[in-house]
Amino acid sequence: MRVGKLQVDFNLPQRFDITYVDSNAEKRRPIMIHRAVLGSLERFFGVLIEHYAGDFPLWLSPVQARILPVTDAQLGYCKVVADKLKTYGIRVEVLHGERLPKLIRNAEKQKIPLMAVVGSKEVETETVTVRSRFGGELGTIELRNQHDHVQLKKIKALPSRLGNLSFIQHI
Repeated sequence: MRVGKLQVDFNLPQRFDITYVDSNAEKRRPIMIHRAVLGSLERFFGVLIEHYAGDFPLWLSPVQARILPVTDAQLGYCKVVADKLKTYGIRVEVLHGERLPKLIRNAEKQKIPLMAVVGSKEVETETVTVRSRFGGELGTIELRNQHDHVQLKKIKALPSRLGNLSFIQHI
Protein backbone atom coordinates (compact mmCIF):
# COMPACT_ATOMS: atom_id res chain seq x y z
CA MET A 1 0.00 0.00 0.00
CA ARG A 2 1.67 3.19 -1.17
CA VAL A 3 0.17 6.54 -0.32
CA GLY A 4 3.13 8.83 0.38
CA LYS A 5 4.32 11.25 -2.26
CA LEU A 6 6.83 13.98 -3.02
CA GLN A 7 5.89 17.01 -5.09
CA VAL A 8 8.12 19.56 -6.78
CA ASP A 9 6.58 23.03 -6.65
CA PHE A 10 7.77 25.83 -8.93
CA ASN A 11 4.77 28.09 -8.29
CA LEU A 12 4.79 28.83 -4.55
CA PRO A 13 8.34 30.25 -4.37
CA GLN A 14 7.36 32.74 -7.06
CA ARG A 15 4.01 33.62 -5.44
CA PHE A 16 5.66 34.24 -2.07
CA ASP A 17 8.65 35.96 -3.68
CA ILE A 18 11.09 33.57 -2.00
CA THR A 19 14.74 33.87 -2.93
CA TYR A 20 18.13 32.81 -1.67
CA VAL A 21 21.65 34.06 -2.30
CA ASP A 22 23.86 31.55 -4.10
CA SER A 23 27.66 31.17 -3.90
CA ASN A 24 28.09 33.94 -6.52
CA ALA A 25 26.12 36.38 -4.33
CA GLU A 26 23.20 36.33 -6.80
CA LYS A 27 19.55 36.02 -5.84
CA ARG A 28 18.00 32.76 -7.04
CA ARG A 29 14.47 31.36 -6.89
CA PRO A 30 14.35 28.03 -4.99
CA ILE A 31 12.33 25.00 -5.95
CA MET A 32 10.06 23.76 -3.16
CA ILE A 33 9.62 20.09 -2.41
CA HIS A 34 6.47 19.07 -0.57
CA ARG A 35 6.28 15.77 1.23
CA ALA A 36 2.97 14.14 2.11
CA VAL A 37 3.28 10.96 4.13
CA LEU A 38 -0.31 9.88 3.56
CA GLY A 39 -1.36 12.10 0.68
CA SER A 40 -4.85 13.47 1.08
CA LEU A 41 -7.14 11.98 3.68
CA GLU A 42 -9.58 10.94 0.97
CA ARG A 43 -6.83 9.15 -0.95
CA PHE A 44 -5.70 7.39 2.23
CA PHE A 45 -9.20 6.06 2.94
CA GLY A 46 -9.59 5.01 -0.69
CA VAL A 47 -6.36 3.02 -0.53
CA LEU A 48 -7.38 1.54 2.85
CA ILE A 49 -10.75 0.39 1.53
CA GLU A 50 -9.11 -1.02 -1.59
CA HIS A 51 -6.45 -2.81 0.46
CA TYR A 52 -9.01 -4.57 2.66
CA ALA A 53 -11.54 -4.94 -0.20
CA GLY A 54 -14.16 -3.77 2.31
CA ASP A 55 -13.27 -6.73 4.54
CA PHE A 56 -12.14 -4.66 7.51
CA PRO A 57 -10.65 -6.09 10.70
CA LEU A 58 -12.93 -5.97 13.73
CA TRP A 59 -11.43 -2.77 15.18
CA LEU A 60 -11.95 -0.88 11.89
CA SER A 61 -15.28 -2.32 10.80
CA PRO A 62 -18.13 0.26 10.83
CA VAL A 63 -20.44 -2.39 12.36
CA GLN A 64 -18.46 -4.75 14.58
CA ALA A 65 -21.31 -7.05 15.61
CA ARG A 66 -24.83 -7.72 14.51
CA ILE A 67 -27.40 -9.28 16.84
CA LEU A 68 -29.81 -11.62 15.07
CA PRO A 69 -32.98 -12.84 16.80
CA VAL A 70 -34.40 -16.21 15.72
CA THR A 71 -37.91 -14.72 15.92
CA ASP A 72 -39.31 -11.31 16.79
CA ALA A 73 -40.19 -12.68 20.27
CA GLN A 74 -36.50 -12.28 21.25
CA LEU A 75 -36.26 -8.71 19.96
CA GLY A 76 -36.53 -7.10 23.42
CA TYR A 77 -33.63 -9.16 24.79
CA CYS A 78 -31.59 -8.38 21.66
CA LYS A 79 -31.99 -4.66 22.32
CA VAL A 80 -30.84 -5.15 25.93
CA VAL A 81 -27.75 -7.01 24.68
CA ALA A 82 -27.07 -4.31 22.08
CA ASP A 83 -27.31 -1.57 24.73
CA LYS A 84 -24.89 -3.46 26.96
CA LEU A 85 -22.39 -3.87 24.12
CA LYS A 86 -22.71 -0.19 23.19
CA THR A 87 -21.74 0.80 26.72
CA TYR A 88 -18.42 -0.97 26.07
CA GLY A 89 -17.88 0.95 22.85
CA ILE A 90 -18.90 -1.82 20.46
CA ARG A 91 -20.52 -0.71 17.22
CA VAL A 92 -23.49 -3.06 17.16
CA GLU A 93 -26.87 -3.23 15.49
CA VAL A 94 -29.94 -5.46 15.77
CA LEU A 95 -31.44 -6.76 12.55
CA HIS A 96 -34.68 -8.72 12.30
CA GLY A 97 -37.63 -9.35 10.01
CA GLU A 98 -36.11 -12.12 7.88
CA ARG A 99 -35.47 -15.80 8.46
CA LEU A 100 -32.31 -16.49 10.46
CA PRO A 101 -30.32 -18.18 7.64
CA LYS A 102 -30.95 -15.15 5.43
CA LEU A 103 -29.92 -12.75 8.23
CA ILE A 104 -26.68 -14.70 8.71
CA ARG A 105 -25.98 -14.84 4.96
CA ASN A 106 -26.62 -11.10 4.60
CA ALA A 107 -24.31 -10.30 7.53
CA GLU A 108 -21.58 -12.43 5.97
CA LYS A 109 -22.07 -10.77 2.57
CA GLN A 110 -21.91 -7.35 4.22
CA LYS A 111 -18.68 -8.46 5.91
CA ILE A 112 -19.87 -8.01 9.51
CA PRO A 113 -17.11 -9.62 11.64
CA LEU A 114 -19.26 -10.98 14.51
CA MET A 115 -22.87 -12.11 14.76
CA ALA A 116 -24.75 -12.90 17.96
CA VAL A 117 -27.68 -15.26 17.44
CA VAL A 118 -30.44 -15.07 20.04
CA GLY A 119 -33.20 -17.66 20.40
CA SER A 120 -35.55 -18.57 23.24
CA LYS A 121 -32.84 -20.72 24.89
CA GLU A 122 -30.43 -17.76 24.94
CA VAL A 123 -33.10 -15.49 26.46
CA GLU A 124 -33.78 -18.00 29.25
CA THR A 125 -30.09 -18.50 30.07
CA GLU A 126 -29.07 -14.85 29.47
CA THR A 127 -26.52 -15.82 26.85
CA VAL A 128 -25.78 -15.19 23.17
CA THR A 129 -24.44 -17.63 20.60
CA VAL A 130 -21.54 -15.97 18.81
CA ARG A 131 -20.63 -16.60 15.19
CA SER A 132 -17.64 -15.23 13.34
CA ARG A 133 -17.57 -14.60 9.65
CA PHE A 134 -14.07 -16.06 9.70
CA GLY A 135 -14.51 -19.02 12.04
CA GLY A 136 -18.18 -20.03 12.01
CA GLU A 137 -19.93 -20.73 15.30
CA LEU A 138 -17.80 -19.90 18.34
CA GLY A 139 -20.14 -21.03 21.08
CA THR A 140 -22.19 -19.36 23.77
CA ILE A 141 -21.17 -16.46 25.97
CA GLU A 142 -22.95 -15.79 29.25
CA LEU A 143 -23.81 -12.15 29.74
CA ARG A 144 -24.53 -12.36 33.46
CA ASN A 145 -20.96 -13.42 34.38
CA GLN A 146 -17.87 -11.23 34.16
CA HIS A 147 -16.63 -13.43 31.33
CA ASP A 148 -16.69 -17.03 30.16
CA HIS A 149 -13.05 -18.19 29.99
CA VAL A 150 -13.64 -21.10 27.60
CA GLN A 151 -15.44 -18.96 25.04
CA LEU A 152 -12.93 -16.14 25.38
CA LYS A 153 -10.14 -18.55 24.46
CA LYS A 154 -12.07 -19.69 21.38
CA ILE A 155 -12.79 -16.15 20.26
CA LYS A 156 -9.22 -14.97 20.86
CA ALA A 157 -7.95 -17.88 18.77
CA LEU A 158 -9.63 -16.41 15.68
CA PRO A 159 -7.45 -15.11 12.86
CA SER A 160 -5.74 -11.84 13.67
CA ARG A 161 -7.94 -10.09 11.08
CA LEU A 162 -10.54 -9.73 13.82
CA GLY A 163 -8.21 -7.38 15.66
CA ASN A 164 -8.49 -6.62 19.37
CA LEU A 165 -11.25 -8.51 21.16
CA SER A 166 -10.48 -7.25 24.67
CA PHE A 167 -13.99 -5.77 24.91
CA ILE A 168 -15.41 -9.26 25.41
CA GLN A 169 -13.74 -9.48 28.82
CA HIS A 170 -16.04 -6.69 30.03
CA ILE A 171 -19.30 -8.42 29.10
